[in-house]
Amino acid sequence: MHELYLIKKTETQDDDFFLNFGMDRDNYKDIIVDYITVDNNVFEYIFDSLTWIPCMNPAFPGNPKQLGINEIGITLFDEQSASSLISIFTAWRDLFKNGPSVIQKLIYYHEYSDDDLLSFDRDDTIENFEKIIYISKQLSDGKYYLYHCGI
Repeated sequence: MHELYLIKKTETQDDDFFLNFGMDRDNYKDIIVDYITVDNNVFEYIFDSLTWIPCMNPAFPGNPKQLGINEIGITLFDEQSASSLISIFTAWRDLFKNGPSVIQKLIYYHEYSDDDLLSFDRDDTIENFEKIIYISKQLSDGKYYLYHCGI
């Protein structure tokens, strides 16, 4: 599962805070505004488009800017990320509205079993994307971060 936390910006947030937030999040309940989890299969399905989003990498000193979500680590999104997050998740939400109730993607292109399929529920995914869009719109005013904890 991927965890996403909308957190308030504070003056005391530094490199150590961002590096350790994921492990110490119970100590920061007062700044967590919203929270959502997304199944890894969903992120695997849309991953290429997630590499286009401007963000920061708290795993390195100074939270260097980069493009693309850190699938297996932490990623920090701010107001610079909002437009891309909103556009990408809106596009996927609208596309999935046209899909079957269970979305599947073949992983291998030879003889395969059901274990070779990424699958997830369309309606749950659309609901999650709508929440991500809502959360991302809040980033635009510069008062919040979206903190992602990868698998």
